[in-house]
Amino acid sequence: MSVECPYCKSSYLRKEGFYYINKGQDKNQRYFCFKCEKKISIPIESPEIGLPKILLFDIETSLMEVYVWGLYKQFISHNNIIKDKDGNEKTWFVISWAAKWLYDENVLSDIVTAREAKKRKDDRVLQSIWELLDEADIVIGHNLDRFDIRKLNARFIDNDIKPPSPYKTIDTLKVARREFAFVSYKQDYLTKHFELQNKLETSFDLWVDCMKGDQKSLDLMESYNRHDVIGLEEVYLKIRPYMKNHPNLGVLMDADVCPNCGCEDLEELETFYFTTANKFPVYRCTGCKTPYIRHKKNVNPVQINIRSVPK
Repeated sequence: MSVECPYCKSSYLRKEGFYYINKGQDKNQRYFCFKCEKKISIPIESPEIGLPKILLFDIETSLMEVYVWGLYKQFISHNNIIKDKDGNEKTWFVISWAAKWLYDENVLSDIVTAREAKKRKDDRVLQSIWELLDEADIVIGHNLDRFDIRKLNARFIDNDIKPPSPYKTIDTLKVARREFAFVSYKQDYLTKHFELQNKLETSFDLWVDCMKGDQKSLDLMESYNRHDVIGLEEVYLKIRPYMKNHPNLGVLMDADVCPNCGCEDLEELETFYFTTANKFPVYRCTGCKTPYIRHKKNVNPVQINIRSVPK
């Protein structure tokens, strides 16, 4: 179990050093609550610890305006990008982003104004998502590594924004493709398949109208984006027990907990994990149901010195 803020009951806390009492004899762990923005202090002897900062997010980008010769299998050169009257290319920009901290009910979002959309100006929106990424230990998204992160990095460097602090990524699209044989791996299909939060219905015209600065379209885009990130969290929690390369939360929390969800309640199984020379006890998390969590301590009673050698 994780620590709960005594003020708002949120479990999303960040460690902020230690607080010594009784002339240094007792040490408390300080935490910052992201929800109510209060600082709390917990005795260091307590087995309960705060979760790492895990951010789920999604971005929406605009279209590009280009000249083409036809509609079928066109190779479009960068020289075909249409320029405005000032000579600036009408390339893509970030329309909006939506994000939430794992388990937190509050959904955060930002979107360009009508004036910013017409000018393709997204620097303000980029700065607000940069601040969240800079806080995060782990970032989760669907097609995150190939699309969202690379798109943001391109806009960051174009706007002379420094890279955010390092973070680990979890791409739910990669996990779904690697672990399952679904009919489709799109988030929209997965949410419908698992009867989770479905995407809002939209059309191509929504993106076109947003680029024109239509306020109703921008409001709908923000709702669409916020809706997406709620569905993303549900998909992540659904497939998390199958993740074999999930960032180890135990390392971030400095504790022997489930590496996938941070739960302390682990059930030791009767089976073992075997390597070519050793065997290790394994556990199942009673929280997220992740199976076969291997302990790092070898329990083989004898050291095996002989093993096969590949030809």
